[in-house]
Amino acid sequence: MKSFLLTILLLSGSLSTLFSQNLLRGPYLQSPTENSVVIKWRTSSNTNSKVLFGTDSSNLLQSVVLNNNTTEHTIKLTNLAPSTLYYYSVGNSITEFTIPSAQYHFRTNPVPGTPIPTRVWAIGDFGKGNSEQVAVKNSYMNFDDSAKTDVWIWLGDNVYNDGKDEEYQTKLFELNGFSDVFHWLPFWPSPGNHDYNTIWQQSTFLGVPYTNIDFNDHEGPYYDLVHVPTEAEAGGYPSQYELFYSFDYGDVHFLSLNSEVYDFTQTFDGINQMKAWIEQDLSQNNRTFTIAYFHQPPYSKGSHDSDDLYEQVMKAMREKVVPLLESYDIDLVICGHSHVFERSKLIHGHYGYSDTYDPLTMLKDGSNGNYGQGNAYMKDGLSTTPDGTVYVVCGNSGSKEDAPALNHPIMEFVDGGSEACGSFILDIYRNRLDGKYLHMNGSVLDEFTILKTNLTFTIPDIFVCEGEQISVEPIITGGSDSLTYVWSLNGETTSSVIVGTQNAGTNQLIITDMLTGQQVTQTFSVFVATSLSIQVSGDTLFAQGTSGTYQWYLNGNPIFGATNPYLIANSSGSYTVGSAGGSCISSAVFIDINSADTPKGNSVVVIYPNPAGEEIYISLPPQYIGKAFQLYNSEGVVVKKGRFSADNNSVWLTDLSSGAYNLRISGLKKSFRFVKN
Repeated sequence: MKSFLLTILLLSGSLSTLFSQNLLRGPYLQSPTENSVVIKWRTSSNTNSKVLFGTDSSNLLQSVVLNNNTTEHTIKLTNLAPSTLYYYSVGNSITEFTIPSAQYHFRTNPVPGTPIPTRVWAIGDFGKGNSEQVAVKNSYMNFDDSAKTDVWIWLGDNVYNDGKDEEYQTKLFELNGFSDVFHWLPFWPSPGNHDYNTIWQQSTFLGVPYTNIDFNDHEGPYYDLVHVPTEAEAGGYPSQYELFYSFDYGDVHFLSLNSEVYDFTQTFDGINQMKAWIEQDLSQNNRTFTIAYFHQPPYSKGSHDSDDLYEQVMKAMREKVVPLLESYDIDLVICGHSHVFERSKLIHGHYGYSDTYDPLTMLKDGSNGNYGQGNAYMKDGLSTTPDGTVYVVCGNSGSKEDAPALNHPIMEFVDGGSEACGSFILDIYRNRLDGKYLHMNGSVLDEFTILKTNLTFTIPDIFVCEGEQISVEPIITGGSDSLTYVWSLNGETTSSVIVGTQNAGTNQLIITDMLTGQQVTQTFSVFVATSLSIQVSGDTLFAQGTSGTYQWYLNGNPIFGATNPYLIANSSGSYTVGSAGGSCISSAVFIDINSADTPKGNSVVVIYPNPAGEEIYISLPPQYIGKAFQLYNSEGVVVKKGRFSADNNSVWLTDLSSGAYNLRISGLKKSFRFVKN
């Protein structure tokens, strides 16, 4: 009885602990992909972890439970559908800490490479817990379409002054007017020098690490709260560390770099390790736009001057990292650190102090980049050609500088002063990138556009039957949605995309991208093919008729790689054949490979076609490979001989006259008759 009462008391205490839980942080979202997301939260005492989720906020049917008791909870949801809205709640096995509602939701990413409209919101040096931080956030939330934000990036110095856990708590996760965004918008962070003050408490000088610490020893509140991909879970190349990483969203590739791996002794070990990864990452990147972001900018004349002698990190990023990024023709670099907003012209090759900037050799486009004024920056879409990069400093999303110089010669637009706080917005779709500087008062003070002339297309050769007409569809990559087509069929210009036998020969299509003005011309050929039929010998099928290329079908579905004039049936079903362009489809024949009447494995000698034209095909069992053969005319004279080298062979008949012939194979008494037309 005493044992039973003790059990009841212990259980009651355990239940009391579970029910008395307080949610101290979050929930917040990390590392979204097309099929997964990480959800994190903090509780006041140890408990297990549970997430309920589903596509209906009133009916969360799926769940994940982790039984290791902790106050720091991390659950990864997997096997999700791409581009899908999910709702969730967090709790433990006894109770839920959040009530399922519209505010607790996330949307999975699209499949990487998908050209989809993408909204990016960037903030830097924001975590001061002040009214400006809230005003910047609210100005963005009141901005057009902010509820559909896809990527939220942090540019470092995410809290002040020292990156302590309690600072992240009070100035981010508990800050009234700011904290509500964490429940539905994942963030992709990069660290700044203030975030690093608790990582290397004894080894900083003027905010610059002066000891070369192993990457595995970068530990502290910043790395405790983030959960970023280290194994290329979200795209890119594995970095192995949370210090820097990459990810894809749609057709955009992002690199989150770490300027704080610099060491004051200038061994550059950390930067060189990061550069080695950047090289691997960018060498396999094929997204239309590529964006890098990190904390300390290569160029600024704000609260930090990139020309100052003690700004060694800014100098190192400019001299060591920027040339590598530009060697892959990166489109945009976004940084914080300097408490102003600065946006450059389109430049390439400037790696020194500001007085070494030479616009004659380094300026790719000196306009303001404003699309509405006809000044969009143009790039060709090839990573191998140096078309230029735009550099943005947005270190004023909560911080500011009273009287900055703001006179760096590469800059096209600047904003600084006691009222100059804001954030940076990107809207990207297909071959267009639009950047905007949004002031905390809700005004867009600067905007620019990058366009890419990356339109390409192909048209495969087309085969049509007599009297047939086929709709032609070019295979298009790149370009915008505003394309115009001009077809030239047999020398006549038309808007038609229908071709027939009257268009046999060489034709032309010109596609113009109305957004960029790029014009691409391709020629294509139309061939006339005769109607096809199928000759069957056992489980071997032969296409009868003339076509340049072939495509075999099983039950109406194309058989991958089946483009020869013959096919050995491996499955029972209805077979047809047509030209590779999809025309001249034959009547269907049914093959039952399990039938006793169907010889297996091409066990007979078959001559195809019969009657033959300029060529015959000879299909034979494997045991006859290497055997000699002879062709006899009707008078018994040998007119051609040779040796079989495979189980399917071709013999040209162009030197033979029309008539009947016999094929004899060494070792076989039987001969095989065919006719040449």
